[in-house]
Amino acid sequence: MRFLNYLLFLFFATIVLLFPIKSSALDNVAEGLCSSIVADDRQRMRTILSNHNIRLRNVFSGVRCNGYSMLQFAITAEAIDVGEMLIRLLPVSTIENDKVNGEGVIQWAEKAGYGTSLVLALVRKRLGR
Repeated sequence: MRFLNYLLFLFFATIVLLFPIKSSALDNVAEGLCSSIVADDRQRMRTILSNHNIRLRNVFSGVRCNGYSMLQFAITAEAIDVGEMLIRLLPVSTIENDKVNGEGVIQWAEKAGYGTSLVLALVRKRLGR
C-alpha cells in the first residue's frame, strides 16, 4: 500500500513539474517569434522555427503578439522581410481566415490606418486583390 501511494505521489509530482516547463518553453518560442517580427529579422525567425522543429502554419493561429496575429503584427511593425516570409509560407486560406472582430486582414488594416503598408500590399498581391 505504501509503495502504491509513493508511485501515485511521484506520478502527480512529475506531471506538476513538467507542465509549467513545457508551457514556459512555448511562451519563449512565441516571444522569440514576436521579437523577430519587431526586428524584421527573417533569419532569426527561420532559426527559431528550425531549432524547435515547428512549421509556421502549425503555430500561426496560436501565437499572438500584443494581441495581434503575427501577420497583423508585421503590418503594424512595418516588418517587410518577415511579412513577405509569412505571406509566402502561409496558405492563402490561412491568410483569408486571419480575422479581427470578424474583419479580414485587409479590411482591418485599412480601418486601422495601415492601408499604405508595404506588407499589406504583399497581402493584396497574394490574395489577388
